[in-house]
Amino acid sequence: MRKLREGNRLFVEACRGRGLDVEHADALAALRALPEASVGALTSMHLIEHLPFETVIALLDEAKRVLRPGGLLLLETPNPENLLVGACWFYTDPTHRNPIPPEALRWIVESRGFHAVRIERLTTARDMPWPGPVANDLPGASTINAMSEHFTAAPDYAVLGLRP
Repeated sequence: MRKLREGNRLFVEACRGRGLDVEHADALAALRALPEASVGALTSMHLIEHLPFETVIALLDEAKRVLRPGGLLLLETPNPENLLVGACWFYTDPTHRNPIPPEALRWIVESRGFHAVRIERLTTARDMPWPGPVANDLPGASTINAMSEHFTAAPDYAVLGLRP
């Protein structure tokens, strides 16, 4: 397994405390230091929402360069389809720049040359404090339930793509 590279110093120390081989590094600089077609998979967990658009593009281009043919790219980020995430929770981290809608990120990844690009909406192990749908026989249930879906949408999503 390759050395993990992480930009968050506290996370690096926590990982080292668990015996993992981790170094503190800038993601783009770390990718640029790798040889072409040398990596089988790259994951990015809650990074791209912190980056300027031009840096996201550079990151995707470097990811495509260093991934082997058929290599997997996975980008996870908060999901603004969930109104609580997009209008409130996203902004509790002052280093977040802009929420990125899932279809926009899918299109960006695809436009940078990745194939079989898809969106996975993530709900497992995410605490969602919202009541369930109301019974269909109650007045206004269809409207209430339709509105509720905007608050109960997956709080995070991932875009996955393969290098051709």
